Amino acid sequence: MSYCVNCGVELDESAKKCALCSTPVINLNKQSAENEQIQPPYPDRIVIPKGVRRRYTAALITIIMVIPNIICTIANLLVPSSGVWSLYVSASSALVWVLFIVPFMMKKIRVYLMWAFDTFAAVAYTYVFYSTLRGHGWFLRLALPLILVVSAMALLMLVWLRRKQREKLNIIVMLLALVSLFSLTADGLIHYFYTETVTFTVSIIIAASCAALMGFFFFATRNTRFHAWLSRKFFV
Repeated sequence: MSYCVNCGVELDESAKKCALCSTPVINLNKQSAENEQIQPPYPDRIVIPKGVRRRYTAALITIIMVIPNIICTIANLLVPSSGVWSLYVSASSALVWVLFIVPFMMKKIRVYLMWAFDTFAAVAYTYVFYSTLRGHGWFLRLALPLILVVSAMALLMLVWLRRKQREKLNIIVMLLALVSLFSLTADGLIHYFYTETVTFTVSIIIAASCAALMGFFFFATRNTRFHAWLSRKFFV
């Protein structure tokens, strides 16, 4: 055990200076003191678990996002003749918060719960604009169906991916199939909204291109030699 050469107080083995008078520790009996790794009696820094640190970060970002929304709302209330523009700011911030911040606040990410949250947030965000820009029933006839179609495709992709491990090429084929399906659905809904008839134009080109790519990648998954060549060249 070491003692301070100045005040005589007993020192811990890991101490570099006296806690009472700050005199540097001198111990001539200790061999190679600079090379010895002595574990200090307390940690040098506070270690916060990764999950807790992630939630702290999400909470801090939430506070940062709330402040400008409050300022915009107050400014809008002070000048009511300018409309309800602060509502758009708040709706956009809420959508970003649900999509990107909520997952960081969960101890364990539940993908299906997040899918439900994201779908509801997208519908609510679109409805906010519709409630202030009413006209031609575009929310129920166009926006809502498109959001629900994208949500259904996302759910299908989640279920398909979680059933078992999928190869990269199979995932690409599935994504191309969903892109072609969405392009046809969106094209049909848009034409029906404006012309009351279901017509497909640009979506046919997109779907045909996706079908050609799907055929190529499907062949790559079935042909072992070609699949191996693709893996070496493009890491797929």
